[in-house]
Amino acid sequence: MSSGALIVVVFALAVFWFMWRQIKGNLVHLEDDDLDDFLSNRMGEKALKRTREHLLRCASCKLRLDEMTKKTQKVKPDRWLKRRF
Repeated sequence: MSSGALIVVVFALAVFWFMWRQIKGNLVHLEDDDLDDFLSNRMGEKALKRTREHLLRCASCKLRLDEMTKKTQKVKPDRWLKRRF
């Protein structure tokens, strides 16, 4: 095998590895427990970084996180209903 062919093979493998790394994060979705831990800030640094990166790439998990956030937020009273003293 010539050195030129070896360089092409190594380059192709590197590109494939990089693409797989980007795609792999979108194939595996986050569990509800992971999203709950993310919302309540009960994750380690590595898990937090991995979760944030996944949420940046995955619209499905981001929508689930938004739904969970809406459920956990307290309903604020309308400002017109507040008593003013």
